[in-house]
Amino acid sequence: MIADRFWELLAKQAFAEANESELREFEDFLSDHPDYKNIAESLTGLSHQSLLSDQDHEAEKVFEQHVHRIRNLGIEFHDAQISNSEPGAELKTNGVGKRLKRWSVFAGCATIVVLTILIFRNNVFSSAHVTKSKVLVSQVTTKPASRTQIQLPDGSSVWLNSSSNLTYDKDFGKDLREVNLTGEGFFDVVKDPSHPFIIHTKVIDVKVLGTEFNVKAYPNDAYTETSLIRGSVEITVKNRPEEKHYLKPNEKMSVANDILNEEVKKTTKSQPFILTQPLTYYPIDSTIVETSWVNNRLIFQENETFREVALKMERWYGVRINFAYMGAADEYRPFVSFQNETINQALDELKEGYKFNYKMDGPNVTITQ
Repeated sequence: MIADRFWELLAKQAFAEANESELREFEDFLSDHPDYKNIAESLTGLSHQSLLSDQDHEAEKVFEQHVHRIRNLGIEFHDAQISNSEPGAELKTNGVGKRLKRWSVFAGCATIVVLTILIFRNNVFSSAHVTKSKVLVSQVTTKPASRTQIQLPDGSSVWLNSSSNLTYDKDFGKDLREVNLTGEGFFDVVKDPSHPFIIHTKVIDVKVLGTEFNVKAYPNDAYTETSLIRGSVEITVKNRPEEKHYLKPNEKMSVANDILNEEVKKTTKSQPFILTQPLTYYPIDSTIVETSWVNNRLIFQENETFREVALKMERWYGVRINFAYMGAADEYRPFVSFQNETINQALDELKEGYKFNYKMDGPNVTITQ
């Protein structure tokens, strides 16, 4: 499990037991998981602060601060080890006494670090990853420019597109088969009528029994889309639980991500909030556009603007695209397919359909006139 490995590596680093390979693994881990990085920096800082306070009065001051933090968390902590049994008595000021006092402070601080790690592991961190009061036990995340396939405990397969996250809890399959999705996933669900399969996204919930379908739920997209290949699905919008929408094979349903925003709903009427359409087929070889990414193909629909295309390219290639030339962003509607092309090759091909230039600075791409 991801969380268990985090605490193991953190403990090894804190007590100088990590080898070079584990240190590199921990560094990569924190780079990929910012939430864990914040916890690690807080706890590591506490440990280092304790060990760097070399003077007696500084060390004791740091120690008392940490004792105060632990007591504020409701944990009884006794620091009698740094004083004599009588109130007000102090350790002798000879060398042995100073070293004993210093090492007592350091040992106390180390104990506090261990206690704090246990507190965060068993309480704070787990509560930050809870869905419907169930502790999550599995999480799969894909970086930009990467895709992966996983198999769930029930045998269902999931393909995750770039910049996506899938989680499910310890009770998966007990009563329901529930997962949480941010990003895009293609699902091939094993049929089990007694245990419905439900995908939770920010805007919609998708309920199925056994089927193949795609769910695209990127937060910065305009719509959350469900595309059905075979079987049937039931879709419920978060703020409209009484409404049930059903799809037939070769249909997709698009729900505006702004549908949950009441102010937007009052002022925006030009575009429908819920739209059901046929799936889109690429005319050259009849590939289904909505699921082409599963076969490592990036196809743009002819009704998409270059601005919308840029979002897909950012995830696909792991770049950031900025528009200095807004005409290309809003006027150009490319309809093209990429598979093994590099970002430069893709941009060069797009230039053929609409005259623009671009500059690259590392992962940053700027579209110019």
